[in-house]
Amino acid sequence: MSTPPTVLVVEDDFLIRTCLIEFLEDSDVSVLEAENCATARGFLHSDRALDLLIMDISLPDGSGAELGQESRQIRPDLPIIYTTGHGMNLDGASPIDRVMTKPYQLDAILNVVHELVPTS
Repeated sequence: MSTPPTVLVVEDDFLIRTCLIEFLEDSDVSVLEAENCATARGFLHSDRALDLLIMDISLPDGSGAELGQESRQIRPDLPIIYTTGHGMNLDGASPIDRVMTKPYQLDAILNVVHELVPTS
């Protein structure tokens, strides 16, 4: 039996965050939740196991893109799915990063989670 992946969801929109978390948990994914950069930093700097980061680009207390760069310094092998309603270019990004444009299909996010965090 494999261990479910642990995903940190960083999304300031309550409805989007709640729907995504519920869908992921129903799909056997363990989820940690943050509504802003400050809370996400707490998880990133902790000893908690993280397999993937799903992060909105526009957050109330900072840039998701900058937080992604910061997280890469802390956890260099952590895959990131950036979500945005405004488009984003990932020039020079890691091959383990993806961009999903809002509105996205929940099953499409789950497919990328499974692509970036293969289960054994």
